Amino acid sequence: MASLCAPRIYSCSKGHVDGTAIVESNVPDGDSLRVVFKLQQRDLLPYLIPKGYVAINGASLTLTAVSDADCTFSVMLVQHTQSKIVLVSMLPGAQVNVEVDMVGKYVEKSILATLRNDSPSQLRTLIESVVESVLSSK
Repeated sequence: MASLCAPRIYSCSKGHVDGTAIVESNVPDGDSLRVVFKLQQRDLLPYLIPKGYVAINGASLTLTAVSDADCTFSVMLVQHTQSKIVLVSMLPGAQVNVEVDMVGKYVEKSILATLRNDSPSQLRTLIESVVESVLSSK
């Protein structure tokens, strides 16, 4: 078993799955269920943001919290969702498959392509300006 928050080694054989997480807790919250997961791959954290999306075992869910320091994220399952997915029956310690939101991947790819491109563009100029500003303030 990989160590928690170990670097991810990408493999096409996983299909759409980007990595795994462990169910850390599932606590009732009124009629809902709050589920906290501990990521196994720290490099997936940049793609997880509160109110963003993540797929857990194929079910697309809204993130309610993300802790970069703890390498955790959580979702809230309303009653209707609880009746439709098997995640509610998973106990702490169970491993789940994680797919991060594609929008973050598109943004990252676009920015990296822009930075690699030798021809000037408005986005490249903006990014270089921001980087220069941050570096000069340090």
